[in-house]
Amino acid sequence: MERLRSTILVAILLCKISLACVPPPSVECNGGRCEIFNYQGIWDDLSSCKAGRAFFPNTEPELLQAVRFAVKMGKKIRVVSRFSHSLSKLVCQDKEGVIISTANYDSKIQVNKSAMTITVAAGVMMRDVIDAAAKEGLALPHMIYWDGVSAAGVLSTGAHGSGVFGKGSAVHEYVRALTIVVPTTPAQGYAKLVSVAQGDERFNGVRLSLGVLGAISEITFGLEPIFKRSVSYSLEEDVGMEERIVGFVKKYEFGDVWWYPAHGEVIWGAIDRVSGDVDGDGVNKMEQLGQPSTVSNAEDSGTTLNTIESTQDTKLLCNLTGQIMTARVSTGAGFLNSESQGFVKYPVIGWNNRMQATGGCQDYFHKQEPNPKICTPHKILDKNESICSWDRRVDGVRGFDVEIYVPLKNAKHAIMDVKKIRDLNPHALCELEFLEGMSMRSVKKSEAYLGHSEDVITFEFEYLRKEQWEEPKWNMDVYEEIEQMLVEKYGGTPHWGKSGGFLFQGVANKTLDLPKFLKVKEEMDPTGLFSIDWTDAILGIGGKQVQVFRDGCGLHKMCKCKEDRHCLPHKGYFCRPGRVWKNARVCRKD
Repeated sequence: MERLRSTILVAILLCKISLACVPPPSVECNGGRCEIFNYQGIWDDLSSCKAGRAFFPNTEPELLQAVRFAVKMGKKIRVVSRFSHSLSKLVCQDKEGVIISTANYDSKIQVNKSAMTITVAAGVMMRDVIDAAAKEGLALPHMIYWDGVSAAGVLSTGAHGSGVFGKGSAVHEYVRALTIVVPTTPAQGYAKLVSVAQGDERFNGVRLSLGVLGAISEITFGLEPIFKRSVSYSLEEDVGMEERIVGFVKKYEFGDVWWYPAHGEVIWGAIDRVSGDVDGDGVNKMEQLGQPSTVSNAEDSGTTLNTIESTQDTKLLCNLTGQIMTARVSTGAGFLNSESQGFVKYPVIGWNNRMQATGGCQDYFHKQEPNPKICTPHKILDKNESICSWDRRVDGVRGFDVEIYVPLKNAKHAIMDVKKIRDLNPHALCELEFLEGMSMRSVKKSEAYLGHSEDVITFEFEYLRKEQWEEPKWNMDVYEEIEQMLVEKYGGTPHWGKSGGFLFQGVANKTLDLPKFLKVKEEMDPTGLFSIDWTDAILGIGGKQVQVFRDGCGLHKMCKCKEDRHCLPHKGYFCRPGRVWKNARVCRKD
């Protein structure tokens, strides 16, 4: 434990020294073949993700040319951002297909102050979007909590902040217009640019599309006058939280909750807007603490957790997560009253763009060093090199990031059932608390066809995953029971861009209006060149299935086990019903 605490402290200090290795891009090509990676370097089903050809357009004509090439050759097309932070296989396709990277497609940021809009190229990072708006005295009210993602990536996966006031917290709800490159006939040049704005019958399909309609070129967001946020966190026992949760969500515009079920504690985040003339120069540094890190420190964190996993040392793990939980509130939960003062007291008050999102490690290198090193493409050899702790080349923490949206009306009983599972073995849930507990954020009913059909609240948690097919995960039966219960009993849906595996089966039928979305899809990409088997499966097209039944599939979210062979019977893991949600089927060691 002391080693891990020292690792975290050293990593924080490293933020002040010179930096070295920029994170690797999501697309790497060699000898005419290309491979696509997410930030962890591992996909849900442990498979690789390849393409026959990659394009890196800088301009709209170049984007059009990339799509024209693929359409003319009859190749499947997917689009990926500079750093893919999605764990689901949205960007993976036929290995002979075309991948288009928006890594260099980020030159346009145009604010129209009188119209209160901002128009950006698809690859622009969201940190640059909200900061450019702020310079003109404007704000995008909601943003995802992590700022190192592209504008098009945010829209394509339905990413969000927290809140059900006004339009709600999903970023796509603030889109005013888009331009998108779609396939067309040879007579029309194989590809064309289509503009879609509010009032167009296709608009609610295009602004949340999973990338299956075409390649987004530009996005126009609606803004509002800038304001400040006030943030206060409090740590309390979780007794009766199920009775309070809905009222809390409806009381605070940006309120969020961080539940530590193993410890029976909950952090309530009272977050509201205040006028710009209220004193305060606060900033959100939650994800910047410990960023960047050294290779050795990042690997130490992964080694520590894997050691706990292999020894099943619940006491050590629970003590560690308890310390992290307690320190989180007392140190400001990453919020600083000012960068010079640090955290002094609650509330922390600051301008919206400085408080609503954090991250920045991927850009920190370029801002601090004029010529940062790329290091080696696949492995960093110098253990003292400074890197983002999530750099996939480092043997750090690899995990499932599961986020399930549960209808707000079902939140009370869902929490009560999670508590029942917890009470059978509280220590089993300590791993879910390691990073930030069980994150509970709210999202309003959407107008987008693939959006939520009613107000929802998230149950998001992370835990270690195994990187080998026949390697069982400690306590995974507990986590799987919670996930299946939230989806099957309480009508939950997984986040499009996060770990879900077979939980995505049938999810599109729970969206606002799947038939209308499919109608837009048929119009914009009738031959399905921007679709892949996986997107067809989650959209219920052509009878394709998300679930893959094979030996061991239940260990990696590829299936809901039906037979013992779907687990690992020769190592003592068998397919068993849940202990509380009896309809669950999980791999449990007898």
